[in-house]
Amino acid sequence: MEKWNELCFILSESVSINASEQIFELKVIQAFEKLGWSHFKKEISVRESIQIGSSNRITPDLIIKSNGANLFVIEVKKLSIDLKNPDHQFQLSSYMRMLRLNFGILIGNEIKIFIDGSLVGTNQFELLETISFKKDNPQGLKFINLFQKETFSQANIEKYIQEKIETIKDNQVIDHLRKEISTSEYCEFLKNKLKDKLLNDYNENIVEKVLEDFKVKIYNSSQIQIEAQHTIYLQSPRNSSENYDGTSKEMELAKIYKKVPVWFNKLDQKNSQILLNYLKLRAQKTPVTFFELEKACERIENFRSSYQAMKTISERNNAKVFDEVGKIISLWEPGKDFVEKEYEKYLQRQNL
Repeated sequence: MEKWNELCFILSESVSINASEQIFELKVIQAFEKLGWSHFKKEISVRESIQIGSSNRITPDLIIKSNGANLFVIEVKKLSIDLKNPDHQFQLSSYMRMLRLNFGILIGNEIKIFIDGSLVGTNQFELLETISFKKDNPQGLKFINLFQKETFSQANIEKYIQEKIETIKDNQVIDHLRKEISTSEYCEFLKNKLKDKLLNDYNENIVEKVLEDFKVKIYNSSQIQIEAQHTIYLQSPRNSSENYDGTSKEMELAKIYKKVPVWFNKLDQKNSQILLNYLKLRAQKTPVTFFELEKACERIENFRSSYQAMKTISERNNAKVFDEVGKIISLWEPGKDFVEKEYEKYLQRQNL
């Protein structure tokens, strides 16, 4: 791990964020010399001009060689550049393709390892791994073992690539299944499974009447940030605001039309702060969970009781603006458009 920590010092701590690309390139050369590759012996080839075809030439930043044979190519970008820019990946991939190399390394404010996408059945070059310059980083130790001259071997590289390819393929299958099980067909399948279970104890007429009031929705936990990996929420319209009679709904809307404009003008009120915090969170990500809103409102005294009143239809509440299903918060549908229009007016006033 000491050698990786030394690389972190060379490539991160000892160089200014505003250093030029030429200066940082010297640091990268120094780092790979620490890994045993010799610039003097031309194992590190710097800006070599290479003839491609009859009229084209390329000049990669660095090529690591052994006995004159190209092992891998390195594209260097200064620390202040965002490596997520696809142009940098394209430049590296062009060099890899022209040099007929299966993998290459992009180095800037972090290390990115790419492979030829044809190895995983795609036309794009695939990102295998991103390694940050953090001391004692286990990924950094793996990088050292793979790319230092002493332990470098094509067999180890191929094994590493195959392991990463399997991970990429597994993730592709996982992403596909996550999307598939969120479809209405799977929701209906789960509802039918629930029905079969209930039919063991109740007659079909009762079960049909119970389930006709329920909807099944599958949420991805990586989006809603709750504890269970995939959670199924059953929502009964009879217990939701959608099933209140017209009189209650119209009365609640009348409250919204009266109260919400005031909330967007008197920002010292608890209701104002809670609603604004929700709308700001929603602008950053969807959906918003109760726990996220509670954290955003941690300085609001008696937040829970105030929030409870904002999601409930009752004679004494100020106005219902929220719905909550399985800790996921949304704007109450009947009043949603009005709230959003008032919020737009608020934002316009703030920008004046």
